[in-house]
Amino acid sequence: MLDAVLFFFLFYTLCVARFAPEFADTVCTITPNPSGGDDSAAIVTTFERCSRNSIIVLTEGTFHIDRVMVTTGLQNVKIDMKGTLLWSTNLDYWRANGLPLGYQNQTVAWMFGGRDVHWEGNGIGTFNGNGQLWYDLANGTSNLAGRPINLMITNTTDSVFDGIRFVQSQFWSMAIMKSKGLLLQNIYVNSTSFSQVNLPLRAPTQNTDGVDTFYSSDIIFRNWTVDNGDDFIAPKANSSNILIQDSHFYHGTGVAIGSIGQYPGIYEYIENVLAERIACTECQFTGWVKTWTGVQQGFPPNGGGGGIGYAKNLSE
Repeated sequence: MLDAVLFFFLFYTLCVARFAPEFADTVCTITPNPSGGDDSAAIVTTFERCSRNSIIVLTEGTFHIDRVMVTTGLQNVKIDMKGTLLWSTNLDYWRANGLPLGYQNQTVAWMFGGRDVHWEGNGIGTFNGNGQLWYDLANGTSNLAGRPINLMITNTTDSVFDGIRFVQSQFWSMAIMKSKGLLLQNIYVNSTSFSQVNLPLRAPTQNTDGVDTFYSSDIIFRNWTVDNGDDFIAPKANSSNILIQDSHFYHGTGVAIGSIGQYPGIYEYIENVLAERIACTECQFTGWVKTWTGVQQGFPPNGGGGGIGYAKNLSE
C-alpha cells in the first residue's frame, strides 16, 4: 500500500501543475442556441473541429441537450465550461438511444474521452439531468432499463476534471471506463427527489451514484461534495490505485467497493483503494464491500453472480 500512496502523491503533484494545454492553437466558443433549441449537434461539431491543441469555451447560459453525444479522441484540449447543460425530458428517446457503457447493460448520454484534457467547470459549469422525471418513472425500480449515465469518461489518460457540478442526474452522474491517470477534484453532485409520487413517501433517488469506475487505474477523487441517496464513489470491476480524499458525503450509502463477481466465470479485482479525511452526514455506511455470490442467480443488471476474483488493500 505504501507504493500506491507514494504514487498518489507524485501524480497529484503533477496534476495540480496543469492549468491549460501547452499548445493552444485554437479557441473555439460555443454559445447556447438563441431560440432555445437543441445544442447537442453544435457541441459535437465543435469538439470534432477543435479536438487537438485547443481551448473549447462553453459560455454562460443554458445549453439544451436533446440527443446523445460522442466526443472522443481529444488531445491537449482545455474545456472552459461556465454554462449549464440541461438534458431534455423526452424519456422515450433517451431509453431507446442511450450509448452502451459496456458493462451491466447500462447506457450513457455523453461519451467523452481523450488525452491531456483539462475540463474546468469554474465551480459553476453544471450538468442538469432533469432527474426528477427519472426518479418518478423508476419509483424504486432498481436499474430501470434505459436510464442513462450523464457522462462517461472513456479511454482517457493524464487528464483533469475540476469544478464541475452535477444536479438531478438521470442515473449515475459519471462512469469512468478504461482510463488511467485522472484527477477529479472540486466536484459537486446533488440528486435529490422532491416527488409527489406515493405521498407521504417520495420516489427514491435509487441508482444515482456519484461515479463508478471500470477497468481503470491511478485516479484521484479530491474535494467532492455528494448528496445522492446511493453510493458516492464506487470502484468496480478491475479498478486499482484509487485515492479518495477531503470529501463530504450526505444521505447515501457510502464509498462502495464493487460490486464485483456479477458475471459467471469472469475474473475481476479491486485493489489499492485509500479513502482519507472523509466526512459522512446521515450516511448508511461510510464504506462497504459489495460482491455477488458464487452461484449465478438471474442476469445483469439486477441479477448475476458466479464470478471470481478479489478485493484487497482497502483502507479508510
